[in-house]
Amino acid sequence: MPVPWTMLGALFKFLAPNLPDIIDAVKSLKKEQQQEKVALDDTATRVLELERRLAAQLQLIEQLTVQLAKMEKAFVWTLWASIFAAVLAMIALGVVVFR
Repeated sequence: MPVPWTMLGALFKFLAPNLPDIIDAVKSLKKEQQQEKVALDDTATRVLELERRLAAQLQLIEQLTVQLAKMEKAFVWTLWASIFAAVLAMIALGVVVFR
């Protein structure tokens, strides 16, 4: 039994001066891990916010695309109606002039 006590005494003499450094190192590691966790949580929150904004922008783009298609259809109908009106006006002008 004297051997374990001598080994423990030698180990204690070797580690005793370094105990405050070891304690500080462990505390700083814990703080770093907490800061990394907070940074990861911050990053996850930002990514979720970006995803939400992208989804809203995508929905807006889809709505604008639908509106643009409707406006294009209305433009085509208006174009044909104006061409038809111009042809009728030319016919009426021809009838008035050549009569």
